Amino acid sequence: MDLNRYYVDSRRASVNISMLLMAIAGVLRLVWWILWPEELSTAFSALTQGALPILACLLYLVLVPVCGKQALWTTFIPVLLGVIFFISKATGFVWWHQLLCTALYLLVAVLYGLTVFGVLPTQKLLIPLFGLPLFYHLVIQDLITNLTVYTLQDWIKEGSVLCIMAALLCLSIAMAKNPEDEKQDL
Repeated sequence: MDLNRYYVDSRRASVNISMLLMAIAGVLRLVWWILWPEELSTAFSALTQGALPILACLLYLVLVPVCGKQALWTTFIPVLLGVIFFISKATGFVWWHQLLCTALYLLVAVLYGLTVFGVLPTQKLLIPLFGLPLFYHLVIQDLITNLTVYTLQDWIKEGSVLCIMAALLCLSIAMAKNPEDEKQDL
């Protein structure tokens, strides 16, 4: 395990775009919670659909610029919180969709963790891992299926989800190997 295999430089545009998208995701989730509190009527839903994603966004916004250069592995914490959020979100789906989504979210946790903890020799697996579901949400689910069905409330929730996915895609693109690891790979 090489905890310093990867880093992100907060001066890179893709890192700043990632952080902007995560900030938008947190704000959208907070706005949704404030405007439609009846959707978070139980303690479980308030925790998993309100507090958890907002906390994950806030941690991400702190850890990426503060630890991204020396300890990118710390970003596993908000990603893991996000995975828990997404799995709990999937509990409302039909069984087969819930199963597929849960498998995908667990794959996200495993591959992201193996990458930032330096076990995997490449971050390139993260790009399709985040990019393909984002593409599916944008093109298939949102534009084709739900374009006319979604309410403003639905679009704010979905916008939050899309911003999280896009932020993680941008961060994956921004990851670079530390020069010492580049030399060892040769």
